[in-house]
Amino acid sequence: MVSQQRFSLGGKILRTLFGDYRDVMNPMLKRLIFGNFLSSLGTGMTLSLLLVYLNSIRGFSTTFGGLLLSYIALISIIFSGPAGWLVDKIGPKKVIIVGLLCEGSAAALWSIVTTGPEAIIVATMSSLGTLMIWPPQTVMVTRISPEEHRQRIYGLNFMLFNFGLGLGGFFAASIVRENDPSSFELLYRLDALSYFAYLFVIARLRGNFLSDGSERKSESGSYRDVIADRTFMKLAFAGLICITFGYASLQGGIAIFVTKFLELSPKWIGIVYGANTIAIFLLQGTVLRIIEKRNKYKVLEWTGWIWAVSWLFVGAASLFFGFWAGILVATSQVIFAIGEMIWSPTSPTIANELAPDELRGRYNAMMGMQWNVAGVIGPAIVGLMLGRELANQWLVMMVIGSLIPITLFRSVYKSVTRN
Repeated sequence: MVSQQRFSLGGKILRTLFGDYRDVMNPMLKRLIFGNFLSSLGTGMTLSLLLVYLNSIRGFSTTFGGLLLSYIALISIIFSGPAGWLVDKIGPKKVIIVGLLCEGSAAALWSIVTTGPEAIIVATMSSLGTLMIWPPQTVMVTRISPEEHRQRIYGLNFMLFNFGLGLGGFFAASIVRENDPSSFELLYRLDALSYFAYLFVIARLRGNFLSDGSERKSESGSYRDVIADRTFMKLAFAGLICITFGYASLQGGIAIFVTKFLELSPKWIGIVYGANTIAIFLLQGTVLRIIEKRNKYKVLEWTGWIWAVSWLFVGAASLFFGFWAGILVATSQVIFAIGEMIWSPTSPTIANELAPDELRGRYNAMMGMQWNVAGVIGPAIVGLMLGRELANQWLVMMVIGSLIPITLFRSVYKSVTRN
């Protein structure tokens, strides 16, 4: 009896901390989210290490690394449109299988890259793989979950993905050794295995995840219909700015800032991002309970304010040395995580509310293009400004850029209310 009470109490604590998802999950969603979690373990090992790896281990310049990240995003921009059309045409499952094969192979090949042309080829593979994973995955989740539960499901998926990133980051911190190529190579090989594990899960899912009659309807729709949706395009543009001065600038910028300007060990990169992802795992349920009670369009405005504060903490780290500088950067990423926990479940929920089902692949491809365009601008800014020792100016730009989307999100809400 006592053990049963303890088990019940433990379950209540877990549901309070992480949220109760029992009433929104079905077997197919569980498998899909679990597969995504597996891939996140490997991604967490290499996330934001590419610039450091190319510069410190392979001898490429910081400018080359930043421009290579921009090239990756540019390839995604060019092929995002066809990928969205393909999702609507043949279904997201087939597209994501190809994407996982491509991304897993690219991750393995990063471990043996030694020349500029090789890096460009592998970067191309990685870019094509990524754009064929995320939009199809979002469509799959949308089509097997009811609309009223999507925000919570997106939140759960984001929480577990980031938990995997956090674990991967801590694994990386324990494996990577400064100026040791073999330790970095091992991380990329493990990353490749994680993508192939996700591929195994996806291949075993039954169904093609097409919408009813989408094979016929998708012939009559086009990207003109997406672009003509002014409310959606406002959301996409606001998101583009938000991501540019958020994720896109963090992924390469923090790694270079920590190692080059704060002169901390590369191990701190894993610790910093680990703090971010563990915070998401612990707090996502609480944040979801807060934002579910409020207007989705309104809470998006909070993201800009929170991310601006996180950049201020990064700036404050430059006033300290060693351990305390690392702690301040890690704290900044915990703050940034709070904004992520609002952005990640809310933005796709709104986008898929605005999207007609027969064009869902194209709408989600357009949302994915936010990341691609931001991925061109953000790393280019990082490479050019930090390469010229303009760290303080870069940080000021990040704070201001994080605040700009707030007004745009308000405009999106006004458009929805008016319509």
